[in-house]
Amino acid sequence: MTAALHATLTRIVVENLEADPDVLSDESTLAALDLDSLAIAELVILIKEETGADLSSEETSIGELTIPALAQLVTTALDGEKSA
Repeated sequence: MTAALHATLTRIVVENLEADPDVLSDESTLAALDLDSLAIAELVILIKEETGADLSSEETSIGELTIPALAQLVTTALDGEKSA
């Protein structure tokens, strides 16, 4: 995971989805930030727009991820797209 990707995901969650930055930590899951299923769906779209990673097949489980775990998922998705 790169620091730039971590920063991008954090920015998306705080600025676009209006999560409380005081509650956000590397240990907090997205569900713990009170992101509902609509916010998670929006997050998937924003991640695709920002990074090119298509996480739509993972949408149902993204709420259980932390920002570092989400960054790893994005990296894995991007690596998979490059090799396809």
